[in-house]
Amino acid sequence: MAANRRLPRSRRALGACGLLLTAVLAAIVGIALATVPVLIGATAYAVFTGIVAARLLSNELAQARRDHARDRAVVADEHRRSSVARSQENTAFATQLCSRIRLRDAQLAQLHDALLTAEIDLAKAGEWLSEERARSAALQADVDAAESDLESARADLRLAGDALAASESAELDARAQILAWEEALADESFSAQDRRLA
Repeated sequence: MAANRRLPRSRRALGACGLLLTAVLAAIVGIALATVPVLIGATAYAVFTGIVAARLLSNELAQARRDHARDRAVVADEHRRSSVARSQENTAFATQLCSRIRLRDAQLAQLHDALLTAEIDLAKAGEWLSEERARSAALQADVDAAESDLESARADLRLAGDALAASESAELDARAQILAWEEALADESFSAQDRRLA
């Protein structure tokens, strides 16, 4: 596209240069001939060719400016499109980062809640463990007291057994004494009857 634009510019510039060269040749011919009609014609031709050359060069300059403006517009449009694309990418990236940050914040909040829940559960477990230890200590104390009571009961049972054995032995002695006394009494009663009868 740039090569296509250079070709018309070169033709216009060459045409303007060619016209100016012909005006110079016409002026040289007019000066060499030195006649008034030739000088008027050469001057008119030089003025006409100068105007045409100026017009060609101004058209060339205007075309160059338009081409340059179009190129700048194309470059500006490309920059605008790339800026819009970059802006959209930056917006998408910022949105993605914001969503990641929100997700991280949500995860941190969940972890914080989980940590608080775990701390509460740990505190409850500690309280439960303390209660269970206290209950276990109380049960152990109850077991120790029961064992002590059992030992006391066993000792009392042994004493009662010894007392029962002593009581049974005393009862047997008392029965034996009663039997002996009854026999003695019966013997005396028989002897007294025998004495009465005798």
